Amino acid sequence: MNPFLNLWWTAARHWTEISALSPLVISERVLSAATTGARPTARHQAEMRRMVVEKGEAVTESAMAVWLAAAASHQLAWQRAWRAGRAAPMPADYALAASTARKLGPSLSPVSRRVQANAKRLSARKLKTR
Repeated sequence: MNPFLNLWWTAARHWTEISALSPLVISERVLSAATTGARPTARHQAEMRRMVVEKGEAVTESAMAVWLAAAASHQLAWQRAWRAGRAAPMPADYALAASTARKLGPSLSPVSRRVQANAKRLSARKLKTR
């Protein structure tokens, strides 16, 4: 598959998973918090802490992947400019390379993976309590 098509397909799939599953996870958390009342149980507090830590790690991993892809793209632009004998890159030198596309494509996978895991875990827990 074309690296550029793969980049956009992967990004679209991750965004779709995140946008479809995040509201489910949020609604489960809000409903469970509403049923516990003003004083959440230790289990609810532990689950909330776990989700916050997981999301923080996922966002950090994704940001690092995007930063590394951007740094690689910037290096390629400078290399193109130097090979062409220019002192600084031009906008055309910043065209997305296939190697950058391969690095940028999976950058959302940490967030997507954790949202899927939370949705599965919360739906399984909901089925157990019924």
